[in-house]
Amino acid sequence: MRERIPLQMIVRVTGIVLSTIVVVFILVLSFMPKESYLEISWIPFADKGDHMAAYAALGFSLFFAFLQIPGSGKSRRQGTVPHSTLHLSSWSGSAVIASLVIGTLLGLVIELIQPIFERSREWLDLAADFMGLVVGLAIALLVLKAVGSYFVTRPWLYDPNWEDEVNETLKANQ
Repeated sequence: MRERIPLQMIVRVTGIVLSTIVVVFILVLSFMPKESYLEISWIPFADKGDHMAAYAALGFSLFFAFLQIPGSGKSRRQGTVPHSTLHLSSWSGSAVIASLVIGTLLGLVIELIQPIFERSREWLDLAADFMGLVVGLAIALLVLKAVGSYFVTRPWLYDPNWEDEVNETLKANQ
């Protein structure tokens, strides 16, 4: 069982790879000349909709890059109290805050630098970026809620300490 890849690593690496791709995409689109800018007609609200869509993807991917799943790390030392498993409300807050802060700072820096690349600075773009981050985080939390319910009943898929907890529970019940 030790040769499996922990769920935490899969989630984090996927989040980091997706975040890197989305940031590169955002940077390319943010600094390309306005004349060669892509017109995406299916996204509503024109430019602000583009910002919201891009930053929704960023918020979604950053959330998973920063997510720390309880029990997915190193094996626990003997004699410590077992921890609870997947409880969304108590352990995803730091990933939400980190995603909002980093995404907002990226949007702010881009808006400050855009005049160098002959693009206009619009502060409403920053508001659209933040709203997109919130939408992406909401989608990520919904995905986590749906997938998390599957893993709650299957701790052997993500928790290297699950056998210790089962043994401690059995000993306590005897």
